Amino acid sequence: MSEERWLDEDAGPIVPAYLLTRGRTVPASKAIDLIAVIITAGGLAPPAGLGPEHLIIMQLCTKPTRLVDVAAELNLPIGVVRVLVGDLHAQELMKVELPPPAPDAKVLLEVINGLRAL
Repeated sequence: MSEERWLDEDAGPIVPAYLLTRGRTVPASKAIDLIAVIITAGGLAPPAGLGPEHLIIMQLCTKPTRLVDVAAELNLPIGVVRVLVGDLHAQELMKVELPPPAPDAKVLLEVINGLRAL
């Protein structure tokens, strides 16, 4: 009878995502929207004590990057990345730009009617 294995030996140690945030589920800054654009604040050296994921996020975001793209690149849940980016934003190591507000329904209907008139 063979033993059932839960992970491949080549995979290395697996850390549950919630440990990366120390169990926190809410970011330090509520300004971090799922489609927010984030960028590393220029010229600041990262302080000691940041986790490796924080440093990777800072390296990925030297150019404006959407939060969802960072989560995809790191292969981490979006909630975890929001908390990690919130940590960096609270320390003023990361800038967060909110997406523009969506147009209201009246404007969208006018656009649709204009396109139909063509």
